[in-house]
Formats: sequence, structure tokens, C-alpha cells
Amino acid sequence: MKSIQVAKFANIPIKIHWSFGLFVVLIVGYGLSNDMRGTDLVWFLGFIGAMFICVILHEYGHAISARRYGVKTIDIIISPIGGLARLEKLPEKPIHEFVVAIAGPLVNVVIALCLFTILFITFQDLSFLVVNENPLDNIITPKGFFGLLIWTNMILFLFNLIPAFPMDGGRILRALLSMRFGRVRGTQWAAIVGRALAIGFIIFAVFTSDYMLIFIGIFVFVMAGNQKNQVVIESILDTVTASDIMNTKFSKIHISEPLQTIYDQYIRGGEKNYLIFDSMDNISGVVPELFIRQAYHDNLLATTTANAYMSTKIMRATPQISLKDLFEKMNREGIAIAAIEEEGNLVGVIDRNMLQNYLQLHMSRRK
Repeated sequence: MKSIQVAKFANIPIKIHWSFGLFVVLIVGYGLSNDMRGTDLVWFLGFIGAMFICVILHEYGHAISARRYGVKTIDIIISPIGGLARLEKLPEKPIHEFVVAIAGPLVNVVIALCLFTILFITFQDLSFLVVNENPLDNIITPKGFFGLLIWTNMILFLFNLIPAFPMDGGRILRALLSMRFGRVRGTQWAAIVGRALAIGFIIFAVFTSDYMLIFIGIFVFVMAGNQKNQVVIESILDTVTASDIMNTKFSKIHISEPLQTIYDQYIRGGEKNYLIFDSMDNISGVVPELFIRQAYHDNLLATTTANAYMSTKIMRATPQISLKDLFEKMNREGIAIAAIEEEGNLVGVIDRNMLQNYLQLHMSRRK
């Protein structure tokens, strides 16, 4: 995702997706088209900002609860369609996933209850809950502003409980089903429910000409399938270790060799990513497939050595590491090849190509 970091709280970066800038422009344009000027426009923009603060707090609910179970949050990304707390991995136990999934919506309930209590004590009545025919009329006074924010948080709470991915309700349903059927079957059943709801959204949207709901239905349908595939992949990789598939007859490229040598081996097939060694037979770096293709494109194969074109970012792992953990680590750090070492000795390598081939073979058996 192309995003920029704007803040960092509890050691979790908050990033804004580039498309959020377009969203702000559209929001300002919407306000102006509704004859909002001066303080009215300020109140409107302030309300949009307050909504996204609530969204950020919602995502922190997920992040802080995940931290309790030893799961780190990479960052929180804010986009026009909401927020996303990117966790390094899912909690291992279904009950932990349930807590993490429901923590976000519960934050919205807490916000709504706090605002309700403050406004009720302040005004001694419930008039702040009255929404005008045009909700934009509510936000030009503090009373209407925070009253509408209460309703907004309750809508966020209810919307996120829809039992379909990527909403929290889909994860909550998956966690509950996983307690009874296991994660793979639980995810499969949750995906079926999510896709059924998505089809319902699309059918309803066609009859009501609600094109936004059609988009949401398609998005939910695709995400349900992605979640199912992700969990199947994890189940395949979780029971296999690096020693089961590692290549023990890998090429050893010296740092002084020209890239042409690597390219010649590359086009013969088999290996796609290479470890680079120094004169003492120590690993100096790696040349991934992407670099080989780029060197070919730039016509540098004959004039450039491996030393000048390699990456010094090296990943080491033990033969006992599960392919699931290795796969997650390689994806997280953007690594194309890992050195498998035992007691300080290099015993094999595993690259993305090997993992993908292994997955394709075993995914086809699951179909």
C-alpha cells in the first residue's frame, strides 16, 4: 500500500493511504455543493475528522487486544473506506481471535456510551439523540454534533458485526465456528455465509439500483474467498518444516562472478534466486529473480558482478522452522530466498519459487 506515516501511538504507526487525499477533496466539494460556507464547513470537516478518530480507536482496540496474545501490529492504515490494523499473523487460538475481532466494535460502544453519559449529564434530556431530516443540520451545534457521533459509532458497531469478511463479524463467526470445527472448516463455513450475504447484497442492490451496495457485495464475495484460501494455505504449511522441502544442491555464486553466470543458470531452469558467497565461503548477500530480470533489462549482465548487484539483506532459519512461519517471515520482510542453517552450517535454501510450487501442488489436491 502506498501510504505515509502521520503519527505513532503505543509503538504502532498510523498511516494515511494516498487515496485519502482524494477523499478529503471530495468531502470539501460535497460540503460546498450543499451551500456550506465558513463555520458550517468547519463543523462538517470536524465531524468527518471525529469519525475517523473513532475508526482509529476502533483499530487500536484490535491492535491492543492482539498484543495481549503476543501478536504484533505492523501498522494501522486509514483509507476512504475505513481503517485496517495489519497484524503480523492471526492469533493461534480461536478464543483469542474472537477477543481481538470483537474488541474493535466494542470500542465504538464504549465511545457511544461515554458521549451519551456526558451529553445526558450536560443537557438533562435526550434531545441530543434526535436526528434532523437532513443530518448535516445536526453538526452545526455541539449538541447535535456529538449526538450524531453517538449514532455514527452505533452504526459502526452494527455494520462491523455483519458476519462476512472483511468485517469483524466475519472474523467473530470464524472464531466461534473454529472452536467447534477447527480453523480450516470454521473458515470455510464462515466464507460460505459471507458469500451468501454478498450475493444477497448484490441482488438487493440490482433491484434498488444501489450501485455502491453492488460494489460492497462484490468486495465481500472476493474477500470471503481470499480468507478461505489463506487459511487453507496456512494449514498446508503448518505441518511441514523447512527440512522437508529445502534444496540441498543449490548453486554457490562468488561475489566476483559476472551476472551473466547467474543468468545462464537462471534460464536453464530450476533455481530462481541465489545466495552470494565471499572467498571464505561466507554468505555475503543474495541476488533475487527480480534483480536478475532487471539486470537483463538494463543490459548489465556482462559488465556487472554479483557483488555490485546483490542485496545484503539475508534471512537465516533452522531446518525445524515450519513453512508457515517461514512463509510469513519472508512475506513480511520482502525476502526472496532464505538460508537454512543448522549449528552454524549452511544445509540448504528455500526460495519463494519452491514455496509457491509446493502450495500449488497441495492446493490442487484440496480442490
